[in-house]
Amino acid sequence: MHNGVISMYLVHELATEQNRSKIELAEQLRLSRKVLALRRARRKEHRAERRLTEAWRRAAALRAALEAADY
Repeated sequence: MHNGVISMYLVHELATEQNRSKIELAEQLRLSRKVLALRRARRKEHRAERRLTEAWRRAAALRAALEAADY
């Protein structure tokens, strides 16, 4: 009976360790997904900033052209 108890204990320890490993892997995957989402958001933000800057430049050029045409 003693070996049976030890065997059950070892099986339980192995299952616990496997479960812990799966949880750690899930946490790592979750973090990597968050990092990827953050990178995508930053790229979108940078693109939006570049578009806004270009729009301001175009608007300034058009205003300058209109002012020059008024003279």
